Amino acid sequence: MKGMVAPLLTTKLYAPPTRPALVARPHLIERLNDGLRHKLILVAAPAGFGKTTLLSEWLSQCAAPVAWLSVDEDDNDPARFLAYLTAALESVLPVATPTAEAPPPVWDVAARDPETALTALINRLNALAGDCILVLDDYHLITAQPIHDLLTFLLNHLPRTMHLVIASRADPPLPVARLRGRGQLTELRQADLRFTTDEAIEFLRRVAGLSLTADEATALNARAEGWVAGLQMAAISMQGREDIAGFIRALSGSNRYILDYLVEEVIERQPDNIQAFLFQTAILDRLNGALCDAVLCRETPESQAILEYLDAANLFITPLDDRRAWYRYHRLFADLLRSRLLRLWPERAPDLHRRTAVWYAAHGDIPEAIAHRLDAGDHEPAAELIEQILEALLMRGEVATLLHWLDALPEAVSGAHPPLYAIHAGLMLLSGRPLEIVEARLRNAERYSDQIPGQIAALRAVVSAYKVQPGDALTFARSALAQLPKTDHFLRGFAQWIVSSYESLGGDLDLGDHRLDELARLGVNSGNVMIAVLAWAQLAESQARQGHLHKAQELYQRALNLATDAQGQRLPIAGSALVGLSDIALLRGNLDAATGYVQEAITLTESWSEIAALEAYTALAWIRQAQDDADAANTALQQAQRIAIRFDATDFDDRAVACLQARLWMMQDNVAAAQRWAEEHGLYPFTGIDLSPKTDSQPEKRMFKYELPVVAHLLLAQNQPAAALAVLDVALPVATRQRRPALMIQMYLLQAMALRSLGQHERAMTALEQAFILGEPEGYVSPFREMGTAALELLAEFRPWRERHPRGAEAQRLYAYAEKLVAILGNPPSQTSTTVLYRHTESPTPVLTESLSSRELDILHLLPSDLSTAEIAQALFISVHTVRSHLKTIYSKLDAHTRYEAIARAQTLNLL
Repeated sequence: MKGMVAPLLTTKLYAPPTRPALVARPHLIERLNDGLRHKLILVAAPAGFGKTTLLSEWLSQCAAPVAWLSVDEDDNDPARFLAYLTAALESVLPVATPTAEAPPPVWDVAARDPETALTALINRLNALAGDCILVLDDYHLITAQPIHDLLTFLLNHLPRTMHLVIASRADPPLPVARLRGRGQLTELRQADLRFTTDEAIEFLRRVAGLSLTADEATALNARAEGWVAGLQMAAISMQGREDIAGFIRALSGSNRYILDYLVEEVIERQPDNIQAFLFQTAILDRLNGALCDAVLCRETPESQAILEYLDAANLFITPLDDRRAWYRYHRLFADLLRSRLLRLWPERAPDLHRRTAVWYAAHGDIPEAIAHRLDAGDHEPAAELIEQILEALLMRGEVATLLHWLDALPEAVSGAHPPLYAIHAGLMLLSGRPLEIVEARLRNAERYSDQIPGQIAALRAVVSAYKVQPGDALTFARSALAQLPKTDHFLRGFAQWIVSSYESLGGDLDLGDHRLDELARLGVNSGNVMIAVLAWAQLAESQARQGHLHKAQELYQRALNLATDAQGQRLPIAGSALVGLSDIALLRGNLDAATGYVQEAITLTESWSEIAALEAYTALAWIRQAQDDADAANTALQQAQRIAIRFDATDFDDRAVACLQARLWMMQDNVAAAQRWAEEHGLYPFTGIDLSPKTDSQPEKRMFKYELPVVAHLLLAQNQPAAALAVLDVALPVATRQRRPALMIQMYLLQAMALRSLGQHERAMTALEQAFILGEPEGYVSPFREMGTAALELLAEFRPWRERHPRGAEAQRLYAYAEKLVAILGNPPSQTSTTVLYRHTESPTPVLTESLSSRELDILHLLPSDLSTAEIAQALFISVHTVRSHLKTIYSKLDAHTRYEAIARAQTLNLL
């Protein structure tokens, strides 16, 4: 049938129907709607990211008429492409006026002169009265340059009412950069199309029919990196499985469904040289041209061009910088490539890792060189490299990384490097390994005591400190200082830290604080970040315990700044400072700031020290209880309990967590559980404890000052106020002697409650006033919140009592403090809406003493985002220096010291 053409497939001209169980993505729909102000909307992402599904959902809600064309490989003929393009647009074009002579078929015109045919089509489009949309789906299948030229011509002459939407796995060879520069382009890319955690949970529940916990769904989405197809294939794999958590942990690109999809849709479509490149570079966590050339032994540089091709083709590769010098593969894609490499060419992997290690070592990246030496099985070269950077990483607090490397070394290899063998024991202790294993390792290390006596003594001091054996810890620490060389900054710092800490335990707090500050400054000067941060954090904790919250906050912030690198990334040791900042924010009643600090702290502390993570989880438990979320508080505390049980170097942490649990039980009105705790610890019934000054240095009695207020609270709940007062008579002198205002406030409140129950109102109000006097200068809130309704009832009685006993200016300060507490904690349940505790001449809501400028407000509104200072500067087209200058002013006007505090303060002021 010469001269005949194939009929058009009308199924290519219809948008796929929306799915009934679709996950709504309103933020992306809004982006697409905004895109109708531009000529081109480009949706470019790898296979399986939901491009077509998103466009279908959008168009189903869009009022503008739509022309749709699903492109396939056969459309690389210009005549065929134009024929389909014309057919697609017929649905939106005005009906042509009949003429005496019918126009030639579109096939004929397109075949003879494609540009003429397209010009005629554009002329018809100019007659459109309103907006219309042309969608080209799967445009990556077009490889013919003449068609790209035709589409460029169309873009250059596109009528004002016409909007072109292209969905593609790769960036099309069209004038995208020019349109971007002119503000005529809207782009949605892989990062935009990734499912958020909430979207993943909804997808797995509604579409895949899986009822996963939030933690399981979050972990699965993180593993799939928001890849919709990956989630769907993982969901298929999970059908009927019992161990869902285990499957998620094991999920990789070797999963059968994921493997089949990627092999068929991606890898087998690539030329042989690209496939070989993918498999052999899969061992790399990061890729750039020079590194890949070295790994593949290429004498002429070719790899950068291949990486740029993979990037343009959206082959599951992500740029890591603006210059597109460094890339990485999607994790599941990399897993698949590695598994295929090991199956096809298992003998090549060690050599690939070896060449990678050589390249990284030559370029000064020793950690990457070590990792690849270990992957290659080159343990001795790896040990030599670890020794080169051992102290530097220790001083940065990168415990988890070092422990991972040292665990991978065979005993014979680490034994040939005594410093590595010995430090391994200390790292095991920090990470929470069983004490039996730690001490066995340390005993084995002592066979090298003639070579590294100072190291052994320092590590023994650390173990003794964790076991709460101050005498042994001091002896070993002093021995270490006498034997360690002056150049061993890390272990000398640890030994000095132990000496400074324990020498102040039994006596002069001021002297101990002075020594900690000196140690921190020595750490800064020697580059020992870990010791400096620990010393400043401990000094801050000491200041906070003494009630100097502003000074403590300044010290914690100083430690946090030191533990932040030039790129703004926190070092793991920063977690200790963040926990402290969270505690201070909680004490002052700033729950939003406290939450922000502690969530970041948990992420960081879990990466280096399990015992440090314990403190973060106990802080989180206290915050959640303050937010009236008892379930979340108990969950966080259970995690802390698990850590304390595993960390068997001492029982002190178990006892501390148990005490906090009892405090939470009292806040949750679980009096029976609190009584069982008190009985188990020999505190109920209370028969007296010697807590005279001579016992202050006895470690076994350090917890009583925290436990006895809980016992007093318990006795009050059981209507035994006289017994509660007897307990407080023992505990309050200890807190007073050791300068612990937070504890003293708690005890004075309990004393006031007990005296009130006994009808001794005057003494009760005097005790409450003592709590106010201690709490007002630094703005304590948390101790009052812990006492619940009883504290609010006391607050209601304070002002009338004090007005009968006037004391001038001090009374006014205390009234204002009480009003602040009521504003934060609320009125007691007995108060009606027309009766409040304190009547104000003005609103208790804080006000700005000086308003923010428009530019300061612009910056303020970006603070709750994840943008760094540099990114805020880029977003506002100003310099980083200008942003920092504005931030100082913003913090000053808001009376804030950190980003978290500024956000919380701004929310209180309704500025956000």
